[in-house]
Amino acid sequence: MKAGILDNWIDFSEEIELKRFGSGHIHQTFLVKIRNKPAYILQKLNTSIFGLPEVISKNIELASDFLSKKDPEYRFPGAELTRSGEPLLIENGEHWRLSRFIENSYSPDVLESPQQAFEAAKAFGKLSRLLHGIPMDGFRETIPDFHNLHFRYFQFEQAMVNTSTQRLKKAEELVEFYKDQKTLVDVFDKINSDNLLPPRIQHHDTKINNVLFDNKTHKALAVCDLDTLMPGYFISDLGDMIRTYTSAENEDSTRWNEVKIRTPFLEALLQGYLSEMENVLTTDERYYLSYAGEFMIYMQGLRFLSDYLNGDIYYPVKYEQHNYDRAKNQMILLQNYQEGYSRNFFEEILQKKD
Repeated sequence: MKAGILDNWIDFSEEIELKRFGSGHIHQTFLVKIRNKPAYILQKLNTSIFGLPEVISKNIELASDFLSKKDPEYRFPGAELTRSGEPLLIENGEHWRLSRFIENSYSPDVLESPQQAFEAAKAFGKLSRLLHGIPMDGFRETIPDFHNLHFRYFQFEQAMVNTSTQRLKKAEELVEFYKDQKTLVDVFDKINSDNLLPPRIQHHDTKINNVLFDNKTHKALAVCDLDTLMPGYFISDLGDMIRTYTSAENEDSTRWNEVKIRTPFLEALLQGYLSEMENVLTTDERYYLSYAGEFMIYMQGLRFLSDYLNGDIYYPVKYEQHNYDRAKNQMILLQNYQEGYSRNFFEEILQKKD
């Protein structure tokens, strides 16, 4: 079956090896090795999660075309065209795509050092810098309202109304905390209403395993998993890195005393990101650097709590109060971030760069 799919791209006169690849659980991903030729990544898209595959494909195509002209040497894993010239193959209701595999690379599942944080943030910063100035016409959201904090708070309000009395009582302390933090939603609404931040094409999913590192030098080579490449604000990418790179514990941890921001990791990722984006960011964007972390930690906590109140219908859970614990984890992380990393902290980092 895969061989028949591959025939839309590849000449089968060569010997081909095909095997499952990576640790992702959303798409079916295969490594395609061809004797004496470059390797490829073949993916069957999960359209139940990403319901707009043509939009994903178009966004990647627009970015790829722009980057090929702006920086032809930049490694961007765009789609290979089929024999008929299409970036996306639709066959029997299934959606497939093929992209070049970046040789001698790896993607870590766990962030191990400040230097790794620096490299990853630099890689995402470089993508944002190179996409600066790209015409936004033609780009669409691949997941509508994905990082719309106003919408996520609305979902939280709906969850409070529709939840069981038992779950609402259990989550009372968390509910009050997230309600008390609604000023963060007000800031987001002001950013939107007053057009304070310029729209940018952002990755929107900057976790560490979406960065490819060189096997020998451990330098970042490229970013991957471009399904959420779409219009947004810089706070999405920077905030997601702050949330996922700097915490001493992952979002599933219940070691509450250990959930805290690691300053060396935060400083390193800011240095890496600003090494690419410092001269691109507007004055307003520089002002909202610290808000990026609050924005993403709070929004993810809201989503976990809403899902708990809704009866765990979105995020896979391993036990009854898994989402409750995730929301508590993010609450503690947000508290620690707000206590120790004010706007002054970020201004000091900027001054060092200047």
